[in-house]
Amino acid sequence: MPERLTEGFVKGLRFEGKPSVVRDAKVTGLMVAVNKTGKSYKIQRDLWQGQRGRRKLVKTVRHTLGTTNEMSLEDARSRATAVIEQIKLGIDPNASPMDPAADAGAWTVRRLYEEYIADMRARDCSERSVENMLDRLDRYIIAWADKPIGEIKRSMAREEHRRITRDHGGPSANKTMRDFRAAYNFALKVVDDPDSLPGNPVAAVTFNKERASNRVIMPDDLPDWWARVQALPNPLRRDMHTLGLLSGLRPGTLVSLRREWVNLTDRAISIPRMKSGRSFDLPLSATMIEVVGRAMNAGEVLFPKSEWLFPTRSSKTGKVIPTQVWKEKALPSETGHILRHTYRTIAQRTGIDRVNARLLLDHTVPGIDGVYIHERALFDTLLAEQERMTAAILALLEPEATRD
Repeated sequence: MPERLTEGFVKGLRFEGKPSVVRDAKVTGLMVAVNKTGKSYKIQRDLWQGQRGRRKLVKTVRHTLGTTNEMSLEDARSRATAVIEQIKLGIDPNASPMDPAADAGAWTVRRLYEEYIADMRARDCSERSVENMLDRLDRYIIAWADKPIGEIKRSMAREEHRRITRDHGGPSANKTMRDFRAAYNFALKVVDDPDSLPGNPVAAVTFNKERASNRVIMPDDLPDWWARVQALPNPLRRDMHTLGLLSGLRPGTLVSLRREWVNLTDRAISIPRMKSGRSFDLPLSATMIEVVGRAMNAGEVLFPKSEWLFPTRSSKTGKVIPTQVWKEKALPSETGHILRHTYRTIAQRTGIDRVNARLLLDHTVPGIDGVYIHERALFDTLLAEQERMTAAILALLEPEATRD
C-alpha cells in the first residue's frame, strides 16, 4: 500500500533480509527501493504510445532518480513529476537520447532489458517474472545498466557471476545471469547486423550447482510433517500449508489468494490469472472447503475486512498485506514448492489420470489433447478426482486414523 512519505520515514527504512519498495502516496509512481547496499528513489510507470484511442502499452518503465543520500524527498518528488510527464507523452526516459530507435547492436543493458520485457509481455509472460527480472538488474548488475551490450565481455560475465555468488548467494547469481542470457539472445535474434554483436558472453559462465527442485516429502515422513504443521501457533499459517499440500498450488499463488475468489457454494477458488496466463478454477474437496472456511473465519477475526485469504501485517508499514513468506523454521525446506511436487507424486501413486493430474495443477496438457480438452467442461470430473486426492493425502498424514 502507498505511504505518504516523509524525510523521517525514508531515513528510518531499513533492509530486513530481502529487497523491498515503499510507494509514495503523494506522487503516484515514485517509490523508495531498499536493498542490502542502500536506498534509492525510483519511478515506475507504464509507457503507452500511439494515437489517441489506439494507444498501446509498450512496457513498464523503471527509472532510478538517485540515492536517498544524493537527493531530498522534495527533490525526488519534483524530479519524479517531470519524468512521469515525459512517460505520459510516450517518451522513454531510459532510451538513448541520440537514437531512440537504435538497432539492437547499439542498445545499452538497460535498453536491452526493456526491449526484452516488452517481448515478454507480448508473449503474455507473468508480471511477477518481469518484476523479478528488473529487481535483479537493479540489485546485482546496476553497474552494467548504461554500458552498450557489445561491451559486456565473457570475462566480465564470469567475474560478475563470481561476485554475486560471493555477496548474495549462488541462486541469485545464476538467476541474474540467466536473465541476461535470455535478453541477450533476444537481441541476437532481432539485430539488423549480426556482425555488430559478439556471441552471448554468458556462455563463459559456469553456473553454481543448485539444490534439486524436484524434492518431495516422502510418504513415511508425512505424519511427522503434519504434526509439526499442527503445532504452528499461527492458525492462518497452519491452514495455508495444509491447503498448499491439498491443492498443489504454486506457493506464490497460494499466498496471494483473495477472499473474493472463493466460492464455497460452487466448491471452487476462481483465480483470474495463473503463471500460465490462463484463469483457473481450483476444485475444492470437502476437507479443502473446511480449511478455506476456517482460514476465512480466522482472517476475519485477526484482520477484519482484509481482502486476502492469508493476510499478515507488514513489519515496516503496519499495513495488512498478503503473506509474503511461506518458509517455516519448524519445517526447514518442507513448505512452498516441495508441497506441489509431493501432491503430483501422490497423484501418481493414487492412479489419477495423467491429463486430470495436469489439469488439477494448471499444467499445460501436451499434444493434441491440450488443443481439444477444456478443463472447465471437466470441472465435475476434476472435483471427483480432487476428492480422491484429498482422501489419499489424509491417509498418508494420519495413517492410524485410516486404520481405525
